Amino acid sequence: MRRAGQTRTTLRYRVSEPALAGLTAGAVVVPAPLFAAAVAVDSWTAGLVGLAATIGVALHAGLSAARDDDGGLSAADDPLRRAGFGGGGAFLAGGLPALVVLSGLGGYVLAMGVVAVELAVVAALRVRLVGRDAVEATVRVVLGGALATAVGAGLGSLAGL
Repeated sequence: MRRAGQTRTTLRYRVSEPALAGLTAGAVVVPAPLFAAAVAVDSWTAGLVGLAATIGVALHAGLSAARDDDGGLSAADDPLRRAGFGGGGAFLAGGLPALVVLSGLGGYVLAMGVVAVELAVVAALRVRLVGRDAVEATVRVVLGGALATAVGAGLGSLAGL
C-alpha cells in the first residue's frame, strides 16, 4: 500500500489523520439535525436536511484539513489531497445515515444503527491508525455521536408542542 519512500508517519499525516477527522466530523455532527428533522417531520424532509448537513460538514472538514497543514510542518504534501480525504470522510460518514432516512427503508431507527456502527468503526480506526487509547477514542467518538443523536431527537420532539 505504501509507495517507495513513504514511512508510516508520512502516510499517517497524508491519509489517516485527515480522513479520520472527516469521518469523526460526519459521524458526530450530522446526526443532530438529521434526527431532529426525522422526529419533527417526515423522512423525506429529514433526509434532505441530513444531506444538507452532510455537504456542509464535508466542506468544512475539507477546508479545515487543507488549512491545517500545507506540508511545511509534517511533510503532509498536497493540501488538496488532505482536503479530499477530510471532506470525503465527512461526506461518507454523514451521508450514509442521511440516505437511509431519505430512502424510507427503516426510518431513523435503522439510521441510528448505521450511526452506531460508524462511531464504533471510527473509534477502532483511531486506535489502530493513530495510536489512541481505546477508552479515550471510544469516549470521544461514541459519546459525542450518541449525545448528538439524543439532542437532535430531543429537539425534534419539541416541534409538536
